[in-house]
Amino acid sequence: MNDEGRPGTDTAGNIREVALDLFSRQGYERSTLREIADALGITKAAVYYHYRTKVEILDDLLRPMIDGEDWIIADAESDTAAIGSPAWRLTLVERYIDLLLTHRRVATYAMNDLAGVANSTLLDRMRANDARLAALLANGDLSVEQRVRTSAALGVIVAILALPDVSNAELRPQLLRVVRDVLGLTEQARDAASA
Repeated sequence: MNDEGRPGTDTAGNIREVALDLFSRQGYERSTLREIADALGITKAAVYYHYRTKVEILDDLLRPMIDGEDWIIADAESDTAAIGSPAWRLTLVERYIDLLLTHRRVATYAMNDLAGVANSTLLDRMRANDARLAALLANGDLSVEQRVRTSAALGVIVAILALPDVSNAELRPQLLRVVRDVLGLTEQARDAASA
C-alpha cells in the first residue's frame, strides 16, 4: 500500500484493507475512521468520500463472503435430485471450505469479533446462511450420529481459521481429509462428487 490515497489508486480498497487490519487487531468497536485515515495518510474527509460510516466499511468487507455463501447454498438447494447424498454433501462442504479460504482474513476476523460483526447490516443474511448451510448438511434421513458428525464438521471448518501460520495450499487438503473423516464420507463419495 505505497500509494494509498493517490489519484488513480483504489482508495476504497485501501480503506477496507486498513480497516480489516485494525478491526482484526483491536476490534471493530475500538477502531475509528480517524485511525483508518491516519494509517493511510489521508484525511478523514477522504475516508468519508468513500464510506460515511464504519458499518459501511464492515459491510463491504463481509459482502463478498456472504454473496459467496448465498451462491453456494442456492446452488446446493437447486440440485434437488442429489440433496442429502454423500457426494452432494461433500461438494457442498468443499465449496464452503474454498469460500472461507478465499476470504480467510475476513472470515477469521468475523469469527473473532462477533460483537463487532453484530454491527453489520448483513448480520441477518449471515445468520440465515449459517442456518441454511447447517440444515442442508443435515438434510436427508440422517442418524443421530450423522447429525452429530455434521455439526462437528462445521466446527472443524471454523477451527481452521485459528491456524494463521498455515498456508491455504497446505491447509485445504488436510482440512478436506479431516472433514471427510468427521462426516464419515467415503472415498467413493469423493470420487462421485468429482465425476
